[in-house]
Amino acid sequence: MSNNIDLVQESPEDFETFSRTTKTYYKEIETYDWVAITDHFRGLESLFHWNRQRVMRNLLRRYGQGNRYLDVGCGTGLILRHLPPGSVGLDINPRNLPLAKGYAPQTHLVLGDAEDILLAANTFSTVICTEVLEHLPDPAAAVREIKRILKPGGVLVGSVPSPSIIWRFRFLSSTCPRDEPFHREYRFVELEQLLRPLEVIKVWYSLLRMNLLFVAQKADD
Repeated sequence: MSNNIDLVQESPEDFETFSRTTKTYYKEIETYDWVAITDHFRGLESLFHWNRQRVMRNLLRRYGQGNRYLDVGCGTGLILRHLPPGSVGLDINPRNLPLAKGYAPQTHLVLGDAEDILLAANTFSTVICTEVLEHLPDPAAAVREIKRILKPGGVLVGSVPSPSIIWRFRFLSSTCPRDEPFHREYRFVELEQLLRPLEVIKVWYSLLRMNLLFVAQKADD
């Protein structure tokens, strides 16, 4: 599929098929260890993930709140391993959870779908969602779920890819997942619209404009 696939489907049945196919890839096929690729140089993507880790740690030091943290789409624990003890990682890929637990033994891991998070409302003070929304068939549902589980005044910190010619050369990296079904790139206005259920604190481009970083907050009751 195209990296910038148009998500306006011809019918609900088309969307259902697209959603099921996409999620099947992550549930049954994907094997990608972000931590190993970051900690041991294996290609161009190692540099990207190393920088993503650095940026997110800085953002969380500045904007993170409280001590109840949730990493939505935690993968194998790249960011999760830097969160406070007792933090929770959520991922749809069952192969990721034991790896994440190994890298972040002080955390709790939950198998689940970002579009339908089976965790209690008003639970977390900080939610991390970095390089995840672009892979979801219905990212708006994920944002609504994140709003639901955030405590009033809680914050969402994350990132998504933005249109960049650099992404066109991703295939040159030996670690590029070539069978990945879907990878959207967000424009500034698209991301602001997606985050509308929350109060947007800040949206800005990364240094090379490969990504958009964002911080948003759930309004106090």
